[in-house]
Amino acid sequence: MAHLQNDLVLCDESILASSAQSKPYDLSLHLSAQPLPATTTPEERGLERDAVRLLVLHKSTGKTQHVRFHKMADYLDPGDVVVVNTSRTLPASLPATNIVTGEPLRIHVALRMTPRTFVVERRTVAGEADTRLFETGEQLLIGGTRATVIGRFHPDSRLWYVETNDNLWRVAEQLGQPIRYGYLQSKPEIEAYQTVFAQHPGSAEMPSAARPFSDRVVEALRQKGVVIADITLHTGVSSHEVTGPLARHPFLPEWFSVSEATAQVVNRANREGRRVIAAGTTVVRALAAATDTERPVIEAKAGWTTIVITPDNPVPTVTGLITGLHDDATSHLAMLYAFVRPDWLRAAYEEAIARGYLWHEFGDSNLIL
Repeated sequence: MAHLQNDLVLCDESILASSAQSKPYDLSLHLSAQPLPATTTPEERGLERDAVRLLVLHKSTGKTQHVRFHKMADYLDPGDVVVVNTSRTLPASLPATNIVTGEPLRIHVALRMTPRTFVVERRTVAGEADTRLFETGEQLLIGGTRATVIGRFHPDSRLWYVETNDNLWRVAEQLGQPIRYGYLQSKPEIEAYQTVFAQHPGSAEMPSAARPFSDRVVEALRQKGVVIADITLHTGVSSHEVTGPLARHPFLPEWFSVSEATAQVVNRANREGRRVIAAGTTVVRALAAATDTERPVIEAKAGWTTIVITPDNPVPTVTGLITGLHDDATSHLAMLYAFVRPDWLRAAYEEAIARGYLWHEFGDSNLIL
């Protein structure tokens, strides 16, 4: 199975278009208070990674329960399938210089589309958002590697195509730093961004839903008779998303792979009426991209996807979701609406705020069953 897309050609324009062609969605839950971000890792807060809080939300009733993540097996049944993402996060933030002007900046490497073509995000030297435009043909040194700007990804994003004579992912592994979020008060090293399932390098940002999994959680699931299957989906950068209607969001193509073994496990569970729970929105996207909706079954498949999950475009092969707690104005909320009614999600989030749950990548978790 190829994981670094060494033989892929540049995607055609159709894959860059948003697939959110359905009715507009209110991407605000209109919460009564501002959620608190997790400003440090759980370990820095004195917790094991599996000791973050877990909000269990039952999608058929709206009922909620509040436990710690390491108790998750108590809410699953023998034969349930949990699908995880094996992508490994790379230190995708690199120092850069404009060759002509000498101006320093930072570049976030979002994805590798061919051996020499990458999508990158422009940031200031301090790592802040930089909305200034590159010019086609502009020359950069990214981590000491010469790159030429060859085009803009989308008019509503800070993403650009660059062509290089070196592999920027290899440069990142040697010289890069993790993409760090503005709300973080600490600077975790790259290992803090890995899940226990991380094997295949390729994500610009952490597939964070599975971060609370630990060896004891995995063992508890297996002892319960829960089946663990895996996919790979390499995440891009998320900060380029724009506010406003979902159809205006620029969706970055992401590379995924679903194996024959995982397809068989998921299909068997669906035939037998057992639950299939995706550990993260990345897993939902990969399984959706591999689903033949006419039947519906999962097929072994690998490639690029820009699929957008909404109530009008649900995933019939996935019944539950493990995820973080999501902000307004992101496409993740539209995906959650495909699993649970927005008013029940809002009520659950209000409970979470009242109980001091923490949002974002190093925060608390949500299990939707």
